[in-house]
Amino acid sequence: MNLIKAEFRKSLIEAVSYYPDYIVGLITDFFILLIVINTEGNTTEKVFGYILWMLASGVISEASMCISTEKQLGTLQNIMIKPYSIAQIVTVKTVVWFSINVIKAIITLIIAMLFFGIENLFRAEYLYITIFVCIGIMGLSYVLASVTLMFTKVASFVNIISYGFLFLSGSIVKIPDVLVYTNPISYGVKYASLILENGLRLTDTIIFLSICASWLLAGYLIFKFMFNRSKQFRWTY
Repeated sequence: MNLIKAEFRKSLIEAVSYYPDYIVGLITDFFILLIVINTEGNTTEKVFGYILWMLASGVISEASMCISTEKQLGTLQNIMIKPYSIAQIVTVKTVVWFSINVIKAIITLIIAMLFFGIENLFRAEYLYITIFVCIGIMGLSYVLASVTLMFTKVASFVNIISYGFLFLSGSIVKIPDVLVYTNPISYGVKYASLILENGLRLTDTIIFLSICASWLLAGYLIFKFMFNRSKQFRWTY
């Protein structure tokens, strides 16, 4: 609990200090929203996919950026001797920034509903799907963080990976069905549409939770393996 409070306080200070960056981010999100709304397909489904991507992209990047920053500041070694494991610290940082990004997502939802007349965006099903998708995507975040432990510059390419998931969300272009089952975001959007069409079905729920759980577990195991291996090499700065 102390770790969560400390990280939340630190993140709020950073957010206030660099508020112009967040304003620019909101404007960028708005322009992407315009693109999403004006592409073919179910508008509600596409906007939900976009919001899902907004939140998941923050989860993807935060851990890697955290490791990269600490390495460049020369304080990564200090983190490792704290009473909390590096996995705990990375997880808490990600959860805190996810909470802050929720505010951006809500603003985007309100804009979509008020100015573009898109309905049914605030649904309980969407909330629980978003939470589990972001938990699953945390696995990829662990993988990127572990690679960044050895190669700091990897963090520079995280945004490219993140925008790749924007396309996998189906918000910009329709993706092949075979890709839908490969990651939490793609299937999360499909799962939401299945719930709206057919109601909550056990088979669809099992597939959804299995994809999210497998990504989280695989990512965490890779993180542990890479973290142990990284101690045997000289970290690159």
